[in-house]
Amino acid sequence: MTRQRMFLDVNVLEAARARIRHVYDTFDTVCVQFSGGKDSTAVLYLAKEVHEERGLGPVKVIFRDEEMLSPATVSYVEMVRDFDWVDMEWYCLPYGAEIWVLGRRQTTILWGDRRREEGRWVRDMPPGAITGYHFGLDHSKNLPQPLDYYQMQGKKGSVAFITGVRAAESMVRYRSLVQKLHENYIVHPYGLSKSVPLKFAKPIYDWNVNDVFKFISEEHGAPYCEYYDLAALTGSNTRVGIPLHATAIRRIGDVVATEPEFYDRLYECFPQIDAQRRWWPDFDVEKLIDDYAQDGWDGVSEFISTYIIGPSKTRRAKSFAAEFRKKHIADPYSYPINYLIRNLMLSELARGKSVSPVGPKTRADTQRKRELSND
Repeated sequence: MTRQRMFLDVNVLEAARARIRHVYDTFDTVCVQFSGGKDSTAVLYLAKEVHEERGLGPVKVIFRDEEMLSPATVSYVEMVRDFDWVDMEWYCLPYGAEIWVLGRRQTTILWGDRRREEGRWVRDMPPGAITGYHFGLDHSKNLPQPLDYYQMQGKKGSVAFITGVRAAESMVRYRSLVQKLHENYIVHPYGLSKSVPLKFAKPIYDWNVNDVFKFISEEHGAPYCEYYDLAALTGSNTRVGIPLHATAIRRIGDVVATEPEFYDRLYECFPQIDAQRRWWPDFDVEKLIDDYAQDGWDGVSEFISTYIIGPSKTRRAKSFAAEFRKKHIADPYSYPINYLIRNLMLSELARGKSVSPVGPKTRADTQRKRELSND
């Protein structure tokens, strides 16, 4: 029997409340993974409701400080940390973050020792933060284990981290939530050993943006991060988080518009980003992709050696290209070489990134149909 989409007989708020109560019924330890964004704010207040219903005391909250955060986000997280109903663990762990400039990818270590010595931390580490040193690690290298491994240390029994992931935000997030028939919103973190008793719970996966803000403002009359108001006033991107990775940096001008002093500090630490700000509007992405694609697999190799900087990213890119090549041999029209280069240049190069065919109504799909008709 094929799966069919079915709709619940309750609104998304009541469904989310039922899900989060189920999480607290199922797991020994429950923590909210908080980013300072609107979605994690919503799940924080959902958890607050359960704690008040059951007399559980302060909500356990985990904040992963990515160093390159906007001042508005940091201020909001500091405010939340000081709520008497919040028990927050603030982590400043060393791991790789991407700096993407005009197609070139390179990695820097967040809270890295080398940049600290050079005076190039974007901001000072907050006092009382949990660091790699607490786990016997220095900050000169990427963490040997996934971040979640460290953040669940000291937690008792089976553990759930509640996240604000919503399916509407990306196809990747949607696909991650339709793989299971039952309890599809409870999953094991990717890349973490199955022996580690940790699950992610995503109780608001079916909410939209209006649901989120309505719940925060109307149900709780609660504050949210000031950045959203700055973004609304300037027509800027509404995502909090590091602004220098492949997707966010394409709108680096939004940082100038919303928090110009923050941009100035990013520029002091990473001067190359000003090339992205200045030249991206006139940068011919399609020509670059076509120039490398016309040389076939030699062009793919040349692109990786020129545009992917750093051993770990290079290994990841080569592995993705090798898997893509197998599919290209079997079905060259669904897996064209220019689509591979587009992925290597513009998409996130996450661990275990899956190889998929060209999607409908994309540039690659239009070219695919043109080539099929010519045959």
